[in-house]
Amino acid sequence: MSLLALESLSVRVEIDADFGARVVSLIDRRSGRDWMAKGPRSTQVGEDAIYLADEAVGWDECFPTVAPWDAGATPHGRRLRDHGDLWGRAWTIDAQAPDSITLSRADTASRFTRRLTLADATLIADYAVENTGPAKLPFMWALHGLLAVTPADRIALAGIDAVAATYVARDGRTITVPQLRWPGPDDALGLRLDDIHPASTRFAAKLYASHVPDAAASVGGANGWLDIGWSREIGHLGLWLNYGGWPAPGDVHHLALEPTTAPADHLGEALAQGTAITLAPGAVSQWRVTMTLRAPESHSLPTEQT
Repeated sequence: MSLLALESLSVRVEIDADFGARVVSLIDRRSGRDWMAKGPRSTQVGEDAIYLADEAVGWDECFPTVAPWDAGATPHGRRLRDHGDLWGRAWTIDAQAPDSITLSRADTASRFTRRLTLADATLIADYAVENTGPAKLPFMWALHGLLAVTPADRIALAGIDAVAATYVARDGRTITVPQLRWPGPDDALGLRLDDIHPASTRFAAKLYASHVPDAAASVGGANGWLDIGWSREIGHLGLWLNYGGWPAPGDVHHLALEPTTAPADHLGEALAQGTAITLAPGAVSQWRVTMTLRAPESHSLPTEQT
């Protein structure tokens, strides 16, 4: 496997262009910490692929859906696979410079482009989706970056007192609760949501925070911080918390802070909510996400991205 790399004095980033342009390493060179959850390439990447533990590593892009959905009545014209069309497939290298890499993947309806630029300790991800087909095209997007975290870390999310919950599981049992207090502890769970819990907690949840005041969130602690900021066009933050609770009670342990265009698990739900983005033929949608690796003593939330 040949990886593309960006490197500064503070950070090293490694990208697998032939496997969904997956970011497989995000290393703070000052501490040696790699923020990406690790694992080999999955061999299950076909149209019927299910995104489970073997697939859930690194940073993928979910587009034009997250969960699978039958989009046969839309210009997509087919069932959209689990976690979208982009992961696990080869992308095209459009441009490469010492401090940036631009990759894209196109199909008959759209072109998805991501340009990564490394500026000292900040990785800038600039996105563009172009409708290359003859009809209006609906989509949703989520950044699916699975982070290697420990109980020494915590989540910082300012200005939010409640989150929507679309999936909650504890000890192999699904809990139906549409909303949870942030950061808690919530009466339904008895644990704080901003703490990182060990895998022995056997807990997993998919949560959404909308209209985050600073368009920013962080995770970290004594071993450094990862600050994520996003454009206002994004509008929502998904939180995937997995402390030994998914896909079955066990030892899978990771976390994702997921800027997303819709607080929805699939495109059909986003369309029903009115949160899907619909592009006219020839139109382009653009947005930006930043990730900054900070030493513990310099921790602060990033400002809104423009």
